[in-house]
Amino acid sequence: MAQVLSIGELIQRYRQNRDMTLSQLAELTGLHKGTISKIENGDVKRPEYMTIRPLVDTLEIPLETLVELHITVDKRADTLLFVLHDVIQHSGNADLVKKVGRKFLESPSDDSHALVERLYDFTDSVENKEIKLALYRVIIDYSRDHGIMPFLSKGLFQVYLIERDDFSRLRDVYDSGKHIVQFVDFLTSEERITLYYKLAVHAFNLFLYPQSIDLCLRVLGEAAPNNWYYINALGILRDSYFRIEDYDKSEYYSRLYIQYDYPHIRANSVLMEAALDAKKGSTDGAVAKLTSFLKTCTQDATLPASNQLIQIYLQENRLDEARQLIAYPIYTESISTNNPITISQLAEYYYHRAAYFVIVGELDKGVNEYLEGAFHFSRVNDTVQEKECINQIVCSHLQQSTAMAVPTLEKLKAYYERSAAKENKLEGLV
Repeated sequence: MAQVLSIGELIQRYRQNRDMTLSQLAELTGLHKGTISKIENGDVKRPEYMTIRPLVDTLEIPLETLVELHITVDKRADTLLFVLHDVIQHSGNADLVKKVGRKFLESPSDDSHALVERLYDFTDSVENKEIKLALYRVIIDYSRDHGIMPFLSKGLFQVYLIERDDFSRLRDVYDSGKHIVQFVDFLTSEERITLYYKLAVHAFNLFLYPQSIDLCLRVLGEAAPNNWYYINALGILRDSYFRIEDYDKSEYYSRLYIQYDYPHIRANSVLMEAALDAKKGSTDGAVAKLTSFLKTCTQDATLPASNQLIQIYLQENRLDEARQLIAYPIYTESISTNNPITISQLAEYYYHRAAYFVIVGELDKGVNEYLEGAFHFSRVNDTVQEKECINQIVCSHLQQSTAMAVPTLEKLKAYYERSAAKENKLEGLV
């Protein structure tokens, strides 16, 4: 169709293209024939959105076309917010949502701060993540341009909370998220605590233990001791200090952590006690704790316990015990994988199993386990360990002076295809 200059012209052209009379359109929509005529002729300069909406549905006019025209003539905030809701409900077009959101913030109906606050509150009620991100980014851009710092901070905070669930982008999201700390004075105390804690967990998942420690200490400085984030920050501090081999501080925070009587804390405490025993050379004590723990723990907890045990067995060449542990039933399909730490533990589990099979000469099984481990490491963007799994496949063949068979090459090819299908790219392998 030729360029349409007005809503009335749009409706008239679609009606005429369908060889529909005013009377027929009026009967189908329930609107008065005279009202439609006035809209088409331009006598109504700013037709109400709810009035023309039935015409659009009946004439099958693309919603995007109507909205593009309507937001140029009706700049009232209430109307634009209604249009925004309608677009989200019936179109789901993120680009169109952003256009309406920007028009809303430009409305002369209210001052800039009040409009941003209304749009922020509205966005909080949106369920679709793509739409939420689009609107929060509109808020961020507008707030930055107009110096509305509280909502610049809140918008950045909300975008981070959504994007951190994309485990394949852990590093990129963390690098962008940590810059929000410079705006924390514009957040509420509850928001600050949440941000510090979420970033601390994020840093831990990326092996950035000093940064994780700093963020956890901020949680302790801001939150009350009975706050859930305060309690769990103690556990992250314990684990972070353990990873940087400061065992005294690890034990200090462990003592504070176990004062809280929750099942997951009791389970984590057993695992940490065993890990500290192993570091101090008491591997028999660690083995005793872990084997006893495996008899009663949940499926999720079997992963870290098994990983600790098999490392001890392989390091000490206790292959019979390693074989028994490998046979221990772990139902990986029932393990929650909505947490990057759990996914990393699952990847590590396959890695250790692979190492055992290679040692005992079952190379084909080892290849399968290394590939499974590589795939799960890729899910949390751990490209270093993903590459290490692939590297171990090659090294295992070299160490055993075994040529890589065609079936093994086919498995590698299938792995690359599987990894590519996951995110339309080979993470860490290209």
